[in-house]
Amino acid sequence: MIITIDGPAGSGKSTAARELAKVLNISFLDTGATYRAATLKALRENVDLEDETALAKVVGASDIQIIPEKKGVRVILDGQDVSKDIRTEEVTNNSHLIARSVAVRKVLVDLQRKIGAQLGDFVSEGRDQGSVVFPDAEIKFYLDASNEVRARRRYEEMATAGYDVELEKISNDIADRDHKDKNRPVAPLVKPEGAIVIDTSEMTIEQVVVELKKNVEAKL
Repeated sequence: MIITIDGPAGSGKSTAARELAKVLNISFLDTGATYRAATLKALRENVDLEDETALAKVVGASDIQIIPEKKGVRVILDGQDVSKDIRTEEVTNNSHLIARSVAVRKVLVDLQRKIGAQLGDFVSEGRDQGSVVFPDAEIKFYLDASNEVRARRRYEEMATAGYDVELEKISNDIADRDHKDKNRPVAPLVKPEGAIVIDTSEMTIEQVVVELKKNVEAKL
């Protein structure tokens, strides 16, 4: 069984996917982590993020592993645990440059499908899971929330992690990211056909997971 959860940044899809996988006792595939790992590698190698050929070469030569764990996933890049390194503001603000590359996306989509085949039953989250990576998924969700709510969530998440961040800047970054995600020429952020849409603006994560689980059980 494949369950996909798509949506914009800060909609709660990552946390919801982790928790849903936990209550269903199946694996969680954080595909966004593959793009973050690729972005981190490019930044560390000082690759021009506008150079698609160079990006595809460095990402194709990278060893990216996503290891499911009880609290989420562990991300290994070329043998090093980068689970925390990929969550920095620099990586977040540059990952769209990786995501818009046709050549890089092909490498990472192939990787995501390979990981999915190894996992068996799993919940996958991202921005193109139900539309591109796993279009035949049995159950598809699209989570959304207002810009204000999403900015506050991202601010609290990063502040709790110890990063020095400003709410206004995060809000502007999210609006900019939304525009880029929805208007990129390859695999733009869309509501997958047949996806169940849930607005999480006024919901706690617990309420979101209950709603997701209810819809999954209704389709089984």
